[in-house]
Amino acid sequence: MEHLVITIGCEYGAKGNQIGKKVAQDLGIKFYDRETVDEIIKEVGIPKDIMEKVEEGVTIAGKGAEGDVRGSFSKYADLTERAIHVQKTIIRKLAARESCVIIGRSADYILKEQKPILRIFIYAPDEIRVKNVMESHNLSADDAKLLIVEKDKRYHKRHMALTGSNRGDRHNRDMLINSDLLGVDGTAQLIEEVAGKVFQE
Repeated sequence: MEHLVITIGCEYGAKGNQIGKKVAQDLGIKFYDRETVDEIIKEVGIPKDIMEKVEEGVTIAGKGAEGDVRGSFSKYADLTERAIHVQKTIIRKLAARESCVIIGRSADYILKEQKPILRIFIYAPDEIRVKNVMESHNLSADDAKLLIVEKDKRYHKRHMALTGSNRGDRHNRDMLINSDLLGVDGTAQLIEEVAGKVFQE
């Protein structure tokens, strides 16, 4: 199979991370989740707290540390633009370097010019998301609902800060899948089957 890049965006509590990890394992390719990308961003000079503020739409003045991934950073006026530039550059480098599954981080939008690519969005009914979050975080139903609302708002702000577009725009995705329909294994298998058709051997 040729160079294979799959991006998976997901609603919080829809098990997108688990699905993406299984797809990567089954296909024998690299898996980059949000935490992994965050660590890479941190290693090249953008602290996590700065990145979080940027994703909330906060403009931060100042200069970041220099590094090879930011060769053209001098043209950016503030740390906000630099942080966004770094994240986009890292995601593009990961996708260009090797076959991989990338979870979140607006990779579907950032890599929209890459061909071929398979861009997936995983969602689930609200009651299923609540149930999943209750089980994974040992929370009451009310607390799970509050956490989902908080995460949804944060993810929307992050996507808007990085792309200037609405996170719900289906035009940046190739497939929208309800993970409750087939479960983790079944959804992963469906993605793998579609990937096999998109990325011909």
